[in-house]
Amino acid sequence: MDTINPADFRPEKVAPIRRDAPGTVTSMPSPTKLHHLHIFSDDNYDKMVEFYQRLFNAEIVRVNPNGLTFITYDDHDHRVVIIKRPGAQKKPDNFIGVSHQAYCYASLGELIYVYKRMKEWGYDPVWTVNHGNSTSFYYKDPDGNQVETMMDNYTPEETKEYKRHYQWSEEFTAMGNPTFDADKMVELYESGVPDTVLIDHTEVCKFIREGKL
Repeated sequence: MDTINPADFRPEKVAPIRRDAPGTVTSMPSPTKLHHLHIFSDDNYDKMVEFYQRLFNAEIVRVNPNGLTFITYDDHDHRVVIIKRPGAQKKPDNFIGVSHQAYCYASLGELIYVYKRMKEWGYDPVWTVNHGNSTSFYYKDPDGNQVETMMDNYTPEETKEYKRHYQWSEEFTAMGNPTFDADKMVELYESGVPDTVLIDHTEVCKFIREGKL
């Protein structure tokens, strides 16, 4: 078995995405992305690692023996880290802090595939809803943290204007955020009902009234 020399994996030079010369950044910048999430766990540490590895079809980049697992689902070294914290207190259901984490998928087909696999593994969503601007399946991980898998129903610019001007209008409020039956959504999708119908807020409300969703 070959011996690995850790130093062989240190790049010869740093490679910043961009270098801004002194004085060229003249206004407050915004982040380029939400980079990663660290989650403390205790007794459910192994189950938490399994949950996120399965949910994201993820790669485990590194596992430290002291209870630290780095997980990624794209080209970066980590997006979620599960940290074992012995004796940590569980959060109550009604707490102050981060409500949930949300991860965007490219299509309804992907959301449904994730739903079907998670259900096979014993993870049922706690809420399936059309928010108007998004279609969302909410889960709880083994420690009770809420995780949203979702897709945008409109383009980014359309979504921004939708939220600004329509989402709290009287018309929208009258319809609300319709909760749909995930299995019925799968049936409609697999029967050939177009995505453009199944993610449309008005159509979803109509299907629910008719008992179809």
